[in-house]
Amino acid sequence: MISTEELINDCVLFQSVTPAEMEELLYYSETEEFSEGARILDEGNSTRYLWVIKSGSCEVRKKLANGSEQTLTKLSPLSVFGEMSFFKPAPHSASVVALSDVEVVRIPGREFDQMLKDGAKGAQKVVFNTVRIMSDRLRMMDKWSAEMAESCGSRTRNAEWHDFRSKLYSDWKF
Repeated sequence: MISTEELINDCVLFQSVTPAEMEELLYYSETEEFSEGARILDEGNSTRYLWVIKSGSCEVRKKLANGSEQTLTKLSPLSVFGEMSFFKPAPHSASVVALSDVEVVRIPGREFDQMLKDGAKGAQKVVFNTVRIMSDRLRMMDKWSAEMAESCGSRTRNAEWHDFRSKLYSDWKF
């Protein structure tokens, strides 16, 4: 089981958060347990929580056109998920399934929004740290897409991947 001190010291989401700020964040947070096999998030559904795994492991899965699911990654204690729907309310882009019994701490969006409105430093630090997490993930996706394009071998496929990467950055609408 992860302690509050470990959350502060070892979870990237809470880097530079002081013990007092963490206490405030945890005051507004919820803990929940899930059994092995439970679907914590379902792709296409909407909830506004920022999740941190305290114990256990999960798998992030994406639905494919044929109805099956592709595993994107595995999550272990101190991993963060749900950030995309948390900061920009929208349906979840993937599902999260418990690979073992899991305990999570989650921050509800409504309470977090109020903390930001009230100027809570801990909440501001969580926003900054989430930007860092998402930047790292985007950097990794860019690396993977470049490697995928390179490994395709076909000029047509390579051009398609190049076009995809270009649109990924230039066609964003905020």
